Amino acid sequence: MLYLFALVLACVCVAGGVAAYRTYDNREATLVEQERYGDVVAAASQEALALVNIDYRDLETTYDTVRAGATGQFLKEYTDSWDEQVDLFKQSKSVSTGEIRAAAVSTIDDDSATVMVVVEGTAQNTATGNEPQQRRYRWRLDVVNVDGDWLTSKLEFVG
Repeated sequence: MLYLFALVLACVCVAGGVAAYRTYDNREATLVEQERYGDVVAAASQEALALVNIDYRDLETTYDTVRAGATGQFLKEYTDSWDEQVDLFKQSKSVSTGEIRAAAVSTIDDDSATVMVVVEGTAQNTATGNEPQQRRYRWRLDVVNVDGDWLTSKLEFVG
């Protein structure tokens, strides 16, 4: 009888140890996943702000910041259209600022993610009589992991 009790107790201890290990292992995986979500949202938010915060007197900063967070087709489209944008920003004396109002991961895997971002801010230029006007942007950004950095590969306006 004592032998049976010891055997049952040993089985319970082993099962408890396995359960504790699995719980710990799941927590570690959850923490890693949460960190990845945070990195993805931060990268998409930073790129969105780089696109919105524009001052015609310092366009190189905007250009460099956006390029640093871009890759692939988005980088090509942005770079190819930059000279035209510079002329427009300078002619209209554009100044724009914004803040992230919401950002959420729509899909994610190890190497890519889609993030929805809402930016609110103000824009002023010669067309607005140099008076600030409210702006709201809703974007879907596709980001990809390039050597440990999350970079924007595609940007779309959404409703």
